[in-house]
Amino acid sequence: MTFEEKVAMANTMRSRSRVGPVSPEELAVLPGTEKELWIEVADGRKVHLFEERPDALPENAALLLNFHGGGFIKGRTDRDRRYCCTLMEQLNCLVWDVDYCLAPEQAFPAAVEETYGIIAYASEHAPELGIDPQKILLAGHSAGGNLVAAALIKDAEIHRLHPCCALLEYFPVDNTVDPIDRLSPELRADPFWVKRAQTEKLYTDFYVGDADPADPLCSPLKADETALAAFPDCLILSAGEDSLRNDTEAFALRLIKAGICVTAQRIPEAMHGFTTNRTPGWERALEAHCKFFRQHL
Repeated sequence: MTFEEKVAMANTMRSRSRVGPVSPEELAVLPGTEKELWIEVADGRKVHLFEERPDALPENAALLLNFHGGGFIKGRTDRDRRYCCTLMEQLNCLVWDVDYCLAPEQAFPAAVEETYGIIAYASEHAPELGIDPQKILLAGHSAGGNLVAAALIKDAEIHRLHPCCALLEYFPVDNTVDPIDRLSPELRADPFWVKRAQTEKLYTDFYVGDADPADPLCSPLKADETALAAFPDCLILSAGEDSLRNDTEAFALRLIKAGICVTAQRIPEAMHGFTTNRTPGWERALEAHCKFFRQHL
């Protein structure tokens, strides 16, 4: 497949959604003020993000950096904005909803570099941003969870990042595995799950590109214990009806074995993407998110 063909296929995938859009009426009443920003980080990269600011941001406020899902090929959506505005209101904090670069146009490790760069920027520019550098929260959903984990692994020896905690949910941790191989024998007999796994394989191939998928920054499950031991406290949520469930939970166990304080929970009725898509189980997940973040503020 040529690069042009990959981009065309990715654009087709981007036009599809299995969940409906957020209504204009709901968007119109979201709290706070939104501002679109481009932040220059290392190597001249400019990271695209949307800032959600409450009407009365306290001094030395917390900053939540949110990294959306989308299989590494889809950008930020109104569902991500709704999630961020909810957290902004619940925590009375500043939120940066990071719209990192996408594959196949920019394959691995470009999104990792942007993720690392924007977290480092927030840590190093906290005073001018009006935030407390000890209250930087990370949230990563699906592909975004992979990117947050990769950034933390990358920082294990550099120590530029200082988040107080990280939420990682229903995220891929091993891009060396063919998604078909994650399916149980029963699911392999189901055309829905087989087609979904084939689509996930395309996402993975577009993201990995010509890189080694076993690189720990691509597949965090491959990181050594020393790198994992540098993680902050983590909340890790898995979805019971998700082919990534076992991988997500395996990563949580590795963090625990590395000595990290981990709160791990499986939401049995949930499917992939349930938190931001507001499908079954999302209310419990959102409650867990807010409780975890409040404990670290």
